[in-house]
Amino acid sequence: MATVLVVDDSATSREVARATLDHAGHRVLEASNGRDALALAMSTHPELIITDLLMPGLDGYGFVRELRANTATAEIPVLFYTANYRPDEARPLADAYGVATVLAKSAHPDEFLSTVDRALHHRPSPQADSPSGDGGANLASRHLHMVHAKLVEKAHALDESQAQLSTVAELSPFGIVVGTVGGVATYVNRRLVEITQVAADKLLGQGWMRCLPMNRWPEVLDPGRPADDPLRCRCRVQIEDGSARWLDAAIRQISHSDHNQVGFVAMIDDVTAVVEADERRRAEEREREVEERRRITERFDSLARLSVAVAHDFNNLLNVILAFDEFLDETVGGAVGAELTTAAAQAIRSDLARINDAGRRAAHLAHQLLAFGGREIVQPTVIDIGAMLRDLRGAVTQSLGAHVAIDAVVSTDLHRVHADGGQLCRVLLNLVTNAVDAMPEGSPVLVRARNATGYGEAGGLAGDYVHIEVVDTGIGMAPEIARQAMEPFFTTKPGGPGAGLGLATAYGIVRQVGGELSIESAPGHGTTVHLHLPATTEPAETQPHHVQAVGSTGRTVLVAEDEKDLREVATRILTSAGYRVLAAADGEEALAVAEAYDGPIDVVLSDVVMPKMNGSELAKALRRCRPATPVLFMSGYAAPLMTDQGLLEPGVTVLGKPFTKAQLLDMLRATLVGTSP
Repeated sequence: MATVLVVDDSATSREVARATLDHAGHRVLEASNGRDALALAMSTHPELIITDLLMPGLDGYGFVRELRANTATAEIPVLFYTANYRPDEARPLADAYGVATVLAKSAHPDEFLSTVDRALHHRPSPQADSPSGDGGANLASRHLHMVHAKLVEKAHALDESQAQLSTVAELSPFGIVVGTVGGVATYVNRRLVEITQVAADKLLGQGWMRCLPMNRWPEVLDPGRPADDPLRCRCRVQIEDGSARWLDAAIRQISHSDHNQVGFVAMIDDVTAVVEADERRRAEEREREVEERRRITERFDSLARLSVAVAHDFNNLLNVILAFDEFLDETVGGAVGAELTTAAAQAIRSDLARINDAGRRAAHLAHQLLAFGGREIVQPTVIDIGAMLRDLRGAVTQSLGAHVAIDAVVSTDLHRVHADGGQLCRVLLNLVTNAVDAMPEGSPVLVRARNATGYGEAGGLAGDYVHIEVVDTGIGMAPEIARQAMEPFFTTKPGGPGAGLGLATAYGIVRQVGGELSIESAPGHGTTVHLHLPATTEPAETQPHHVQAVGSTGRTVLVAEDEKDLREVATRILTSAGYRVLAAADGEEALAVAEAYDGPIDVVLSDVVMPKMNGSELAKALRRCRPATPVLFMSGYAAPLMTDQGLLEPGVTVLGKPFTKAQLLDMLRATLVGTSP
């Protein structure tokens, strides 16, 4: 392998040539200019010299001329390796100086190595135009002419490139700074003047550094900062008009091929709008967090108010029940062995009636709470809401008295709705009652109803719906009161058991059928309550058939109830009515009883929520071993049997707790004959 001297002012070009030659096994020497290369050629006598043509100081032609003029180096083969001259441009002088060949720097490494191999075997021959004498003068003239032409060509190209770059810089949306080592700006574009509102001449030198925080200045002025490690920073600066701007700066050092820094380029971007938008976004997020915390606090306050009010009302009712139970116990205990007189019997029956009344009030309160949560057991049907509204005046007169005036404006072609008729009637009566209470002077309550479409665009119901409005001209409500009006136990009226549950119950009932309830009110301008109920095209249902009388003697009922006392209640009621009762404490036990019992089981009475196996799971299991046995569920909270909308699944019948003897027996007879009561 040969010793090759590579001469090039570009460190990158030398590195590329070295890597290629090293791969082929050659020994490589390097020189960055013609003078150093002459000295190295004299001292090492390389077997081949590869030289660039355009170099500062002594260019490639001058280097070869002096190389050939010295007898000690005249015979060394030379290869021109250039990116600035085309081979046909360099060929005449190359031949005159006995250069083996001219190769473009863009040549493939394989072509480069094959050219090197040929050049190693080339020996320069004497030329007509020798480097000395008249021929040398001729060569020098030709050399000068060629270099001048190439420099003119490069100057034109540089001017064109500079004009293009200047245009790009002036049209750039970013501020641009170009300068020398030490952060001294020699050029700033128009955009930087617009950003800083400072004249261009004041931005030259180190004036542009007002765009940077002072603690970053040493990094900009550091001459040792690598070119591949740009400085980036964001800062808030004060501009000439006194306003503050946010600027993003990126400064990159410019290095020569020998890695020496020769200057820098900086890009300055006005990001005030971006930063302010980000600050607004963060402020909005903080506001949302504060609002969410406020809502959570209000929710906890509402839950606290709910729990306290429920405890208060139930404690009152329980106190009544327990107290009258003690009275009864004292009365019965004192009457042992004595004749039960009519007066004593009436006293006992009176106390029992007070206990019964307290129990019914407690049951009503529980139903109101379930209705508010949208989880009350309901049996919805298709209702002619128009007919219900037209009959509302009679219901109001019966409930509130004949003095209450109702102005009803109801469309004649009103859509039908799917809901529980009894519940919906209670909602309307509650709203009318509230409207009457808001107008002590006795003004009429306005009830309007019409068909509408497209409420979904406002964030509510989609499709067809019935819009009902209950309007009063009373004192109205402040916004903070209106927001809380539908919370359970929130009321502005005198207290009492269940006070503050009317609107909350109405809200829950309407939501359970897929509707919306909203309040529009302002102090001194009355209140309008809006009901939006989804419409249906199904025909209105006729009145249910009467339940046929069914004998109970000899019929068997399987009772599944995990609450011992309720299991005894059901058993005593059914046994007294002539039924045979099989009792189980949970679903698994009930299934085992059903599988082990040899006789027929006419009906299953099952709780819904039980440990181990709930009522729904029991019913599915029974369909495998006793597919013909109907199931009547009993529950105060039938969530496992409900759809996502809080409605019972099709074909499911539930007896709501608490129930009376008559209600249980009626529902059981209806289940036995396959109809609903």
